[in-house]
Amino acid sequence: IQCDNIEFIRKNVPQWNFITLNGYNLREFGTSGVTEMAVAVANGIETIEEMISRGHDVDTIAGRLAFFWSPASDFFEEIARLRAVRRLWYKIMKHRFNAKNPRSMWMRCHVQTSGVSLVQQEPLNNIIRSAYHALAAVFGGVQSLHVDSYDEAYSVPTEEAALLSLRTQQIIQEETGVTDVVDPLGGSFFVEALTDDIEKRILDEVDEIEKGGGYVAAIESGKLHNKIATYFSNQQRDIENGDIKIVAYNVYKSDAEAPDINVFRYPEGVEKRQREKLERLRMNRNNEKVNKALAGLKEACAKRRNILPYSVACARARCTEGELFKVFKEAYGLWKPPALW
Repeated sequence: IQCDNIEFIRKNVPQWNFITLNGYNLREFGTSGVTEMAVAVANGIETIEEMISRGHDVDTIAGRLAFFWSPASDFFEEIARLRAVRRLWYKIMKHRFNAKNPRSMWMRCHVQTSGVSLVQQEPLNNIIRSAYHALAAVFGGVQSLHVDSYDEAYSVPTEEAALLSLRTQQIIQEETGVTDVVDPLGGSFFVEALTDDIEKRILDEVDEIEKGGGYVAAIESGKLHNKIATYFSNQQRDIENGDIKIVAYNVYKSDAEAPDINVFRYPEGVEKRQREKLERLRMNRNNEKVNKALAGLKEACAKRRNILPYSVACARARCTEGELFKVFKEAYGLWKPPALW
């Protein structure tokens, strides 16, 4: 489906970015920064290989791929990680896939500050955490950035908290001067040595994934799931016993009463209004067109055609997401996480 998406976008909206290779969710689930990047790079390699097997040239594909990363609190490691993975991707595109267009060798990446790093204890400290994550991302050379709001340890952000997150980015951009130079820490002995080390570790994990059959095989076999769960378990143990320090959570804890912050609450009646809206849609649409569109999608899945044109037809017929999901579930089944250990 991912490659179907690329083919459809390339044909119909060629200036649109094809896909984002998402490492962020893996990191938020509890894996290491190295594994986060190795898995996303392996995904990118497998995606490009599949597109080449479909008859596409690497230079028509690679330039519109993007990556999505999650930072952690080790400031210099986060800077070095971004430098390392960008360098590694350049080498893979240039030497493995023989890309000719310099754009194909770019790694365009987005960073969203870490949601799992936010804690409810002294929640205003989360503002500082997210600001340092954002600053590390800028030093590392990201193309776009999202700063989580301090109250996301409780709920989705309030408008006030979301504005503060936006202002954090704007202050970094407009007041600090750090965006005036590319790679400002390049040449630092420590940062360069750390970058070299992390690049090697990412490549080692990419090689491990490929030797095991590739990105998809790593998921199907349960090896990736097990690796993430093991790392998460060990990391959580280290947090609980204090080896990994989190201020006000397991070190420098305060007995003071928790501040009364404004937490977002969903307005009453939202769910009811949405259900009524959905019911009106089902009553007023042309259900003959709906059934025809869903049948076309089902046939496309069965015959392994590109499903995107059929999905668009379903959307135009006013099919719901749930109805499309039912077709995909029947055609492809549901992935079940393997039993661990």
